[in-house]
Amino acid sequence: MLNLEVDGAKLRTAREAAGMSVAALAEKAGCSIWNIYRIERSTGQPSAEVYGRICKALRIKDDSLLKEGSAA
Repeated sequence: MLNLEVDGAKLRTAREAAGMSVAALAEKAGCSIWNIYRIERSTGQPSAEVYGRICKALRIKDDSLLKEGSAA
């Protein structure tokens, strides 16, 4: 799990802006759709590896999905 918290709302906004469904993002990130749902609902956090794959799939910077106040 990451030491920093992913903001679920930011993930959902980024996913929708990329025109991706939950299933498409999960496939590209190599995780389950339930993992993406949990992250977006802020009931779970991704591993560092999954987080990196999510950022790569969405073509965004590594820190752009973090909650405000989280510092690298």
